[in-house]
Amino acid sequence: MLVLHILSFGFVLGVTAIADKEALLWLRGKKRILERNTLFTYHSLIWLGLCVLIASGGYLFWPMRLYLLANLLFDMKLLFVGILVVNAIIIGRLMDLALTKPFQALTGSEKRALFLSGAISVFSWLAAAAIAIL
Repeated sequence: MLVLHILSFGFVLGVTAIADKEALLWLRGKKRILERNTLFTYHSLIWLGLCVLIASGGYLFWPMRLYLLANLLFDMKLLFVGILVVNAIIIGRLMDLALTKPFQALTGSEKRALFLSGAISVFSWLAAAAIAIL
């Protein structure tokens, strides 16, 4: 199960990198808008990977639950995973912007929301991975 957990992390990381490359093209004006099917496919694959990570993590957690629940680092990792789930919901709502408007046409608050969501995502993934390595 640990192998599945690690592979899921790599899968999500890979899909996210590909999706972020598309987003960067949109942000730089190289793509006017993003394709609906492509964007929804990336988002669905990331959700799938996140769900497999949570399920495999739950399976790994159960035999060690008493130890892990007393571990502050584990609690922090759970917090970051929770933040990732909430942020994925927010990203699902924000991605309509990339389907309908060029990045340059967005308002300042729309741009801030996208950048903040991206920053939260990157930080939370890195924090959860760093805690897992510790």
